[in-house]
Amino acid sequence: MNNELFVWIYPPEALSPRPCGRLDLIGGRRCLFSYSEDWLAYREAFALTPDLPLRAGEFEPPQGEDIHPVFEDAGPDRWGRRVIETAFRPARRSPIDYLALAGEDRIGALAFSWSATSYDTPTDQAFYGADLEALSGAAHAIETHETIDERLRWLLQPGRSVGGARPKAIIQEEGRYWIAKFPAEGDEVDVAAIEHASLRLARECGIDVPESRLVAIRGKNILLVERFDRDASGARRHFASAKTLLLAQGIGIENIAYSELAEVARRFSPESKRDCLQLFQRMTFNVLMENTDDHEKNHAFLNARGKWKLSPAYDIQPQLQGIGYQQLRVGLRDHEPSVENVLSDAGRFMLTKGEAIAEVERMLAILAHWPERFRHSGVTGRDIDLCRCFVLVDRELEALYGKRGSR
Repeated sequence: MNNELFVWIYPPEALSPRPCGRLDLIGGRRCLFSYSEDWLAYREAFALTPDLPLRAGEFEPPQGEDIHPVFEDAGPDRWGRRVIETAFRPARRSPIDYLALAGEDRIGALAFSWSATSYDTPTDQAFYGADLEALSGAAHAIETHETIDERLRWLLQPGRSVGGARPKAIIQEEGRYWIAKFPAEGDEVDVAAIEHASLRLARECGIDVPESRLVAIRGKNILLVERFDRDASGARRHFASAKTLLLAQGIGIENIAYSELAEVARRFSPESKRDCLQLFQRMTFNVLMENTDDHEKNHAFLNARGKWKLSPAYDIQPQLQGIGYQQLRVGLRDHEPSVENVLSDAGRFMLTKGEAIAEVERMLAILAHWPERFRHSGVTGRDIDLCRCFVLVDRELEALYGKRGSR
C-alpha cells in the first residue's frame, strides 16, 4: 500500500490548491511531515502551525500523537470515520487513509492527494437544501446499520460529511456554505432547535457565532450552521483547533484551562484583547448554560496570512447531563461551574476584576431571559422545562442577587 500522502493547501483567497508537503507513514501508524520545495519557495507561504516552521526536513508529531494535530483537524472525526468505515470499508485504517478518504470539502484549507503533481477536484460535489431529506435518510441508515446500497453510498461519498459525533453533511444554499446537523437516533429533545436557540442567545451576549437556521423535514428539525472556514467566494481559511495550537507550544492537553486558550490568543492573535474577552464570554456562557462539552477541540483559530485569530464559537448548547464539571478548567477552583470560579482568574483574560464582574453581570442580565429566547427560537415548552433542570442561570442569579431568572 501507498505510505506517502501529499499535502496540498488553498492559499488565502485562492480557489485551487498548491503543493504544500508530504506525510510519510512509518510502521503503519506514525506520520512524519515535510514541506515541499514548491511551498518553501512560494512568496506567500506560511507555517501550518508554530511547531512546523518553514524549513526543509522531516517533522515528528508531538509526543503521544500519531500525526500532527493540524492534519487531524482536517480529517474525519467520529461521525466521518463511521461513514467511511460503513459505506466504503477501507482495506487499511491508518491516519493517512482516513485523510485521503475524507474527501475534498473538508474543514479548513488543507487538501490531500496520493499524487504529488496533480489534484483533482470533483465537479459534482455540492448538495443543496433540496437534498436534505435524502441526506437525512442516509445518515439514519448509517446509525441504524442498514444495508448501504449504491444510492446511499453516493449520498455518503467522502467529502460530504464533516467531523463530530453526530450525523452531519455539507451543503450549499443561496450561494452560502452550511453544515447540516441531523437528528440522531435516541434523541430525547430537539437538539437542533436547542443548538439554534443557544447560538442566537450567545450572539445576544456579544459572542461571535455563525449564522444558523432551522429546516423542518418530515416533522423533525435540521439545523443549518453557516461555515466560518469559507468566505463568500468559496475560498478557504486555514483552521487549527485549540488542541493543535496548545500542543504546538509544547503545552500538554491534560487538564487544560480556558486561561491557557487565552495565552494562545495573547501570543498569536493580532486582536489579542478582543479574543481574550471572547474566550472569557464563552467560558461564562458555557458555565451558565451547562455546555459541558467545551473541550479543546471545540475551540479553534483561523489563520490569516500567518496570524491566528479566534474562530467564531460553535457546538455551544446545554448538554442536559448535570455532571457539574466543565471539560476545561474554569479558574482557581479547577473545573467547577460557578460564577465565583469564572471570576477567580480574570487577569489572565486581560481583564481587571471589576471589568470581569461587570461582564458577568451584563451577561447574566441577558441570560436571565433564556426560556423566553428559547421559545422564540423554536424550542418547545417541554424541552425548555428539561433544560431548566440543568441550566445554571437561575440558581446563580438567586445565589448572587436573591432573585430568579425569567420563567
